[in-house]
Amino acid sequence: MNNLSHIVIVAGEDSGDFHGASLATALRNKLPQCRISGIGGRKMRNNGVDLVFPSNRLAVVGIAEVLSRLPDILAGCKAIRKHLRESRPDLLVLIDFPDFNLHLVAPYARKLKIPIVYYISPQVWAWRQRRVASINKLVEKILVILPFEEEFYRRQGVAVEYVGHPLLDEFKNFNCKPHNERSDIALIPGSRHSEIKRLLPIMLTAACLYTREKANTRFIIPVAPSIETEFIRKMIPAGLLDQITLLRQPLSTALEKVSFALVTSGTATLETALAEVPMVVIYKVNQLSYELGKRLISVPHISLVNLIAEEEIVPELIQHEALPEKITAKMRALLDNPENNLRVCHKLKALKEKLGEAGAPDRAAEAIVNVLRENK
Repeated sequence: MNNLSHIVIVAGEDSGDFHGASLATALRNKLPQCRISGIGGRKMRNNGVDLVFPSNRLAVVGIAEVLSRLPDILAGCKAIRKHLRESRPDLLVLIDFPDFNLHLVAPYARKLKIPIVYYISPQVWAWRQRRVASINKLVEKILVILPFEEEFYRRQGVAVEYVGHPLLDEFKNFNCKPHNERSDIALIPGSRHSEIKRLLPIMLTAACLYTREKANTRFIIPVAPSIETEFIRKMIPAGLLDQITLLRQPLSTALEKVSFALVTSGTATLETALAEVPMVVIYKVNQLSYELGKRLISVPHISLVNLIAEEEIVPELIQHEALPEKITAKMRALLDNPENNLRVCHKLKALKEKLGEAGAPDRAAEAIVNVLRENK
């Protein structure tokens, strides 16, 4: 093996772009002259990845929503297959994004005899556990980032390695201020237009209800890189405009002065936990997607925070439960009760310790280099 190896990375959505960018940097540290190309976003491009298709055209949530984005998904599939066929890379790294990666990319790469590493496991432990056998046939190794995933895959006979969570690197220098120095409430509606349209109005209504008793409350809305600020601003009621600040900065920075958060279920719940910020987790999708999904999901919680902790640390309000009145009640139960609030903060700190040390991208890159060596 030499530094001239060619690695293709396929990532979808903002979180995948973040992880892909960190991984690209770590790979270049180990293989300075390697070529890295694939599907991703602004962060991957800025970290030297040659993009053949932008990931923001592929981001959807829910089974029903896929239909509206089908032309973009098919275009992305065509672009990456053409790239794999013509460039014949030494290795393909898939990052999360299972419906696209497992169905459209991995089988095609396997036919081309391109070795595959899956970094950041698809959540088959939550639903579609029958996918594990298919994954095992397609990939050389899975690199997992959650502690319980390693045992799950090992039991299924899959080559697996736990590398730790990449977000720990983002938060290793986090300025965790004392809670009496934090005052803002964060509204974190997600990184996809569809989920923001569905969930931000609910969060904003809950914020309005909360300010009836706490009139001086200040709110922040961290704006994801793939979202236009004006798209968010248009949703804010006139009566709240003076109390809300839109922030275009890393979530780890935005959370430094936050005392509480309303968070869309996803990676942001774990980022909020690493900042030791109590939260209410909210999730709502198209009704058809919900009806189909609830028949498949086999875990007791939907938020990463509660899944990793193996208990309900933070409340989850799902689908019909995600109502402004219920959200506000959960907010008050924590914000107005210092004892409850402190208990949650202590549990979030323990969760952070459970995840281990920073350095996941470096460990993932080392594992990928080892697979490259084995397949040369």
